[in-house]
Amino acid sequence: MKKILVIEDDTKMREGLVDLLKGEEYKIESAKNGRMGLDMIGQNDFDLVMTDLIMPVMGGMEVLREIKRIKPRTNVVIITAFGTIENAVDAVKAGASDYITKPFKIDEVQMKLRKILAETDFENYPALLNSDIIKAISNPIRKDTVKLLNKEGKLKFTEIKNTLKIDDPTKLSFHLRVLKSYNVIEQDSEKVYLLAPMGKKLMESLKRIEESA
Repeated sequence: MKKILVIEDDTKMREGLVDLLKGEEYKIESAKNGRMGLDMIGQNDFDLVMTDLIMPVMGGMEVLREIKRIKPRTNVVIITAFGTIENAVDAVKAGASDYITKPFKIDEVQMKLRKILAETDFENYPALLNSDIIKAISNPIRKDTVKLLNKEGKLKFTEIKNTLKIDDPTKLSFHLRVLKSYNVIEQDSEKVYLLAPMGKKLMESLKRIEESA
């Protein structure tokens, strides 16, 4: 589950964002100013931080710079009013992943966060991009097999063969061996096929990117 921190001095706005993001199955924490937020960031690892640009005690730009100093891989989304979009652009140049404007469009907020987190998944798993795994699932049979296992959970060889309507069992056996060699799928003690952790991560990331496109 992804961890998100919301830093916002406006109580109503902060609570509204927390309620919105809880529906997305994130683990949400919040802080009412930048100083408190940085204390929490220093003690915890967050996948993404949403911080207001204009706040008392410590402004959003200062928060952004400090986050990038102590936790450079943490994604930061700037919250800004419409009239300060230029400042938000400056924040993106300083390392923010994106920005959202008040008043919020719920769909836009959800879409941006899903996209940022999905892209981060790929960055955290360079082997998925810098190896032949993507090529491995580009084959129609292998791609359909991965999608089928993602949907059904576990399947026997004959179940995969019959569902995908593959006449030649030797051909399917070959493609399953290829997927296993890249740790995309695995077999349990009863020789039933299922997605390996790498395969599950791959499918989750692909799904997030497709949804945010």
